[in-house]
Amino acid sequence: MNNVLSILFRSRTGTSLGLACAMVLSACSTTSTPESVQQSLEKTTPERQTIATVALAQVGDAYRANMAGPDQYDDSGLVYYAYRQNGRALPRGLQAQIEAGHPIPLAQAEPGDLVFFRMDSPNGQGRLTVGVLIDSQLAVLALPGTLDQGGGVRRVSLSGDYWQQRLVGVARLLPEATASR
Repeated sequence: MNNVLSILFRSRTGTSLGLACAMVLSACSTTSTPESVQQSLEKTTPERQTIATVALAQVGDAYRANMAGPDQYDDSGLVYYAYRQNGRALPRGLQAQIEAGHPIPLAQAEPGDLVFFRMDSPNGQGRLTVGVLIDSQLAVLALPGTLDQGGGVRRVSLSGDYWQQRLVGVARLLPEATASR
């Protein structure tokens, strides 16, 4: 993995996400329509489709630290589960997932790529979280907190300032869809 991105990822890790952040996330909406998501998934490889649809199918499931499914997930556990359901080996831990991929610009990202965000907490520290990209404007993340507090597995819009300001990077583990078609 690119050493600069690896250092950036490592330097932005910290303590766990606070409840206040989870409350803000409950107000986030997505700009992707079911039609645009479907079109995006139709243009990619079956492998990428499977990873993205597995992640989407978990929306509404609970967050639980150190869990990787099938009904409770932490952030890296959700990604691990989506890849594992497609028969792909992926490390379980967040740092290992960062190191497994290679960085790409968001503009080149495709369904199934990993997206990393820095989440702030009320004490001024933060931590990284990882999710699965569904289309150019939508990702699925497992966020701390109960479902009614905005936690759990959620769709998040990448078009709003909230997520754009927190985006740390995108990593690719799978072959580019256009290269395999």
